[in-house]
Amino acid sequence: MNAVSSSQASKHSGFSLIEVVLALGIFLVSILALIGLLGPSLKSIDEVETTDEIASLVNTLNTFLHSSSSIDTGSNFNAIYSAVAEGGYATALIYRYYEDSAEATAPPVINLEIGFESTEGGSIDSRGVVNYGERAKFENAAGPIYRIVLSPSSVTPTDHIGDNGEGSYPRYTLNKGLETYPEGYFAMEARIFRREADQAVIQGGDLPVVAAADLAEEEPIFTYNLAVVR
Repeated sequence: MNAVSSSQASKHSGFSLIEVVLALGIFLVSILALIGLLGPSLKSIDEVETTDEIASLVNTLNTFLHSSSSIDTGSNFNAIYSAVAEGGYATALIYRYYEDSAEATAPPVINLEIGFESTEGGSIDSRGVVNYGERAKFENAAGPIYRIVLSPSSVTPTDHIGDNGEGSYPRYTLNKGLETYPEGYFAMEARIFRREADQAVIQGGDLPVVAAADLAEEEPIFTYNLAVVR
């Protein structure tokens, strides 16, 4: 009696090959479904991070242009208009950089640097230029370096701008000086380009100047319109 029971139990113990194959199939289908959901989830996370990044850049730039006393001791409006008029556009740079802590044993601190390129002419005060004095060098950048190109907007009075054509960048350039500009505001288009610090050709702590025409074929991470007021 015991021998029969033992024999019957052995016949029904464990899983058959078909059951194992079916279980593996169900498991693989479930894994594939989860992997399929992972892609859109990661994309959504990346989009959220990019949106936050752009919002922070826009707020930082707008605050700098409107209220920073380092651009000009008299009028930011005059300085920015003149910089755009002189070169056809003006370029601002935003990035974070490492700086040694005051305490030798403490880790480096990360600061924010924002300013115009050093080629913006005499209209921008030297304090409003990146790397002024003993401030950061690009070689110490902690993350991407953002280049924002400011050019006249299409809503600028037509007798004060020249149209370089649809395929040109910047499309519009100022053709009259500040003394004849009639409006109480100056509207600009801002195009934000992102450069990874390790992809930038940095020599002696300087970032090569890039002509706006060379960016014509490059897609900015964001474009928006802003204005500075007198």
